[in-house]
Amino acid sequence: MRPSRYNSLPQLAAVMAGFALTIVLLESEALNHWAQQLEVTDAANFAARVTGKLDQMLHPLNIYWVRRAALADLDRLGWTDDPARLAAAQKAFAPVVPTSGESCAANTNVPQNSARRARADLSQPPPVTIAQSIPSKTPLPPLPPVAKSQPRILALAGDSMMAVGLSDILLRETAGDANVRVIKAFRSGTGLARPDVFDWTQEYPAMVGSEHPDAVIVAIGANDGQGFVKDGKVLAFGSDAWVKVYESRVATFLRLLTEDGATVVWVGLPPMKSAQYNQKVAEINRIAYSVVSHYPNAIWWNPASLIGDKTGDYREFVTAVDGHTTRLRAPDGIHFSDEGAMLLSPPLMDWLNAPPAAITAQITPPNAPVHRGSKGKAHHSRRVT
Repeated sequence: MRPSRYNSLPQLAAVMAGFALTIVLLESEALNHWAQQLEVTDAANFAARVTGKLDQMLHPLNIYWVRRAALADLDRLGWTDDPARLAAAQKAFAPVVPTSGESCAANTNVPQNSARRARADLSQPPPVTIAQSIPSKTPLPPLPPVAKSQPRILALAGDSMMAVGLSDILLRETAGDANVRVIKAFRSGTGLARPDVFDWTQEYPAMVGSEHPDAVIVAIGANDGQGFVKDGKVLAFGSDAWVKVYESRVATFLRLLTEDGATVVWVGLPPMKSAQYNQKVAEINRIAYSVVSHYPNAIWWNPASLIGDKTGDYREFVTAVDGHTTRLRAPDGIHFSDEGAMLLSPPLMDWLNAPPAAITAQITPPNAPVHRGSKGKAHHSRRVT
C-alpha cells in the first residue's frame, strides 16, 4: 500500500495548536503590552485583563527572557531604528562594573541620558489654570545670537504634525547653512497622552543623544484626542481628570525640552477638516497654550492665521490669479502639504535668525493669489503613513 502524500486534518490541527502554544508561551508579555496599547474601550480593557492574567500565570517560567534576548540581539543587528530601544539593547546584557559603594543592581539597564530625564521629573509644578480660549496670532521674537563660530543646534520634535510637511520644508531651508545644525527628533503615530505606547521622556533624550539644542520647534498632539488609563481607571477624553493628567504630561515634556536652556516654539495644532476632530484639537491647544505660557523660554505659536482662511478656520486649497489651485493640507484633512508648510516656514526661519533658502514654489500669504512654481506645476504632498 502506497503511503499517503498528504497530511491529515488531525496532523494539521496538531501543528497549528503547537504553533499557537509556542506563541502564547513566548509572547504572553508582548500580548499583554499590545492589549494595553489599544485605544481605551470595553473590549480593549477585557483583552488587557485576559492577557494580563495569562502573562501573570506564565511569568514564573521565565520564558519571556528568551524573547527579550532574541529581540535585543536583533535590535543590535539593526532591527530597530528607535534610539531608546537601541540604547536599551546595547546595555541589556552588557556586563556592569559597579563604582565604589554601588551595587550591580543599581546600575543595570540604565538608558542613555537618564540623568537628563531624572532632572526633568523633579519639582512638579502646580497645575495651571486652563485658558478658555487661545490667541489667534502670537509673535515670534528672534532668538539671541549664538556664540561666534558656533552653529545653532535646532531640534525638530513631535509627531506626524512635524514629520509630515513641516520638517521637510525646515530641513530644506536649513540645508547647507553652516550656522544651523538640525537634529531630527520626531516620530509619527506618537503623542503625549499615551506614554505606555511611546514615552517621550525616554525617547527624546535618546533622539538628541549628547547634543544640547539651544532651539526646539515642536509640533505634537494630533493623536492625543483619546481616553487613557491612569492608576487602573479609564479617563475619558476631556474629563476633568483627563485634563489634569494630560496637562501634567505636557508640562513634563516641556521641562525636558527646556532643561538645558533651549528656547522652544510650540506649534499649535492647525484647524482640522472634521468638525468633531477639530473640537478635540481645540481642547488640546487650550491645554498646551496654558502650560507653555508659564515658561519664559517657551512660546506657543498659533499657525491658524497662516494656514487657515480669513477667520482662521480650515482651508484646504488656495487658487492663484491664473486659476491654478494649490493644496495646502494633506488629503486626510489633518497634516500639512509641503505647500501648506511653506506658509509656516518664513516666520519660523526669521525666529531662528537664519536666512531662508530659496523655495521652488512661491506661495503668498493667506487669502492672496497663489502663483505657480518655476516649472509651472504645484508640488504634490507625499502620502502620510
